[in-house]
Amino acid sequence: MRPASTAVIVSLGMLAPAVALAQAASPTTETELQQEMRHRRVIVRPATPPDQVERDAERAAAEVQDREREQAVARDLTRPAQRPPQSDQDLKGGIQTRRLDNLLPRR
Repeated sequence: MRPASTAVIVSLGMLAPAVALAQAASPTTETELQQEMRHRRVIVRPATPPDQVERDAERAAAEVQDREREQAVARDLTRPAQRPPQSDQDLKGGIQTRRLDNLLPRR
């Protein structure tokens, strides 16, 4: 019985400071997040003048048109050249077959 009571006394001795510290922490202390929220300043930027907004919009539209024009030119340059219909393999084969049929004697 003696080792069990010693274990209980030791465990109470170890828990006593933790209980005291838990009671000492008051719920009214502010956390870091609450302090940041309280001290946060609202930043209000002045309104952008309408003429500057219009210039920026025109510049952005011109950039988009330039980019589209460049992409169209790049598409045209990378598009494969069209071959004339005479070079199509099926067409050649059909013509040759027709000529052979015309040359062979009919029975």
